[in-house]
Amino acid sequence: MSAPEETLPTKPDDYVRMRALATGLLLFMALLFVVALLQQEAHPLFAWLLAFAEAAMVGALADWYAVTALFRHPLGVPIPHTAIIPGNTERIAANIGSLTQRKLVTPGGIARLVGSWRIPDELIEALLVPERRRALNHESAQLLVRALNASEDAAMQRMLRDIATNVIRGVNLAPLAGQMLSSFLGSSQRDRLLNDILSALLEYLDANRDTLSRTVADKLPWSRVLSFVKLDDRVSHKVLDSVYDTLRTMRDDPQDPMRGKAIARLHDLSQWLIRSDDALMREAALKDKLLAYDALLQFFDDSWHQLKQWMLEDLNQDSSDIRAYLDAVLADVGRTLQRDAALRSMLHDGVQGLVEALATRHSDKIGELVADTVREWSPAQMVETIEREVGKDLQYIRINGTLVGGLVGLLLHALALLIGGR
Repeated sequence: MSAPEETLPTKPDDYVRMRALATGLLLFMALLFVVALLQQEAHPLFAWLLAFAEAAMVGALADWYAVTALFRHPLGVPIPHTAIIPGNTERIAANIGSLTQRKLVTPGGIARLVGSWRIPDELIEALLVPERRRALNHESAQLLVRALNASEDAAMQRMLRDIATNVIRGVNLAPLAGQMLSSFLGSSQRDRLLNDILSALLEYLDANRDTLSRTVADKLPWSRVLSFVKLDDRVSHKVLDSVYDTLRTMRDDPQDPMRGKAIARLHDLSQWLIRSDDALMREAALKDKLLAYDALLQFFDDSWHQLKQWMLEDLNQDSSDIRAYLDAVLADVGRTLQRDAALRSMLHDGVQGLVEALATRHSDKIGELVADTVREWSPAQMVETIEREVGKDLQYIRINGTLVGGLVGLLLHALALLIGGR
């Protein structure tokens, strides 16, 4: 909406002074013309003054008319082709917007301006100077708090659920597990890790022998018959002892055949996980069952609420873990930039290229923005704005026109005398 005329900014004092000087000079030439006209018969030299003043008035009036016609009707008379600016606001707005887009705010000019800002150096200083980094950390934390408070819990819960679901469905764990298992089997630490696993199994058997013995006894063939003749415990202990001895031999003897078979089976398992379509199908079926559990989906929903509450409580504390972590990250980024000249150059070129690409893509929007802004001005506001910016120079034109006109008058008077003398 256009600003009311009474709220328009006043013209600068220098413009007002120059307009008064130009008008005063015109009036002075008129007075000089009258004086010379009255005195030329008594004093012939006043004819030169009369020629100067007459031509100066003509020049002054012509330039006054030209300058005034730009902004308003001279003396309020609606002469055609006057009040040019108020009558052509739409065309002026379109032309200013086009000129801005084509010549003034160009993508190349914007890129050069951004390139002169020394962005990497400014960023390094902001990240490494403690006072500036604290200010940046504080603003980042406040922005995060505002974002958390403005977030809609239901929407964030849906987003978190969707992200988790997509991650679970999108990542094929079987080939990844197969690669990890294959890397483990091919590493120099394979035997050591395998021995640690076997030792853990042996410790578990020792610690839970009685429980495992009862479980084995219940699963033995003819368990009721063995229990009746009091042999179930003895047989189950024999089974556990056999398993224990087998595991211990596998651990202690690197050449044990069972150990070799176990490694071979693990290798076959890794290749099956990596290459088998059946492994992928089983993984997909397992994921479907997992994601069908309401408890898992509720866990995703509750996780967002708990995470949000923890973050808000932490950010409101003086000794905030998030703020401390953010400060350490910012300082580390600053030190990395300071050490790595290639990274600084890449950052500088990247920002400059990004800005230039955006300016190129949206150059028409820049012109439209300028044109739309100018269109919102009222004719009076446009006149006031242009007069305020260039009015002083226009008044110089009036003054120059007065003086140049006077000099031309003197030249014409001299030519007239010269021709008449002949």
